[in-house]
Amino acid sequence: MNRETPVSIHVQSVVNEGKDTETIEFQTTGQYYLKNNKIYLVYHEEHDLGKVKTTVKAHSGEVLIMRTGAIRMKQRFLPDVHTRTLYKMPFGELELGVETKEIEIGSGTIRLVYDMLVDHDQRHLHTLTIAYKEEQG
Repeated sequence: MNRETPVSIHVQSVVNEGKDTETIEFQTTGQYYLKNNKIYLVYHEEHDLGKVKTTVKAHSGEVLIMRTGAIRMKQRFLPDVHTRTLYKMPFGELELGVETKEIEIGSGTIRLVYDMLVDHDQRHLHTLTIAYKEEQG
């Protein structure tokens, strides 16, 4: 794929909370480009709170997910490193901690496995997969 290529994107988030598993999936379109050997994906999501622009930056074992709009956050994923962010919503904010277990950056896929800690007391195992391919038009 070349610079600023239109792509179709499939996002799947699987959350394990003890014996319960929740899967959230959606399809969207966005832009893919390479800059300084880093993969960038930019797409928009519709949330109950409004529209959110998501930018995913991935390279050599590190992923950064930035969201702006109705939800604002900037979360780094690094293997075996604990990172924190503030998840800002119109009615308040939550502190989120992430302990990244796995990062896979392949051709057309970014996969993250991580524990998320919400306000220091709830821990959930997340598997986030973002698959993208050039739109055929």
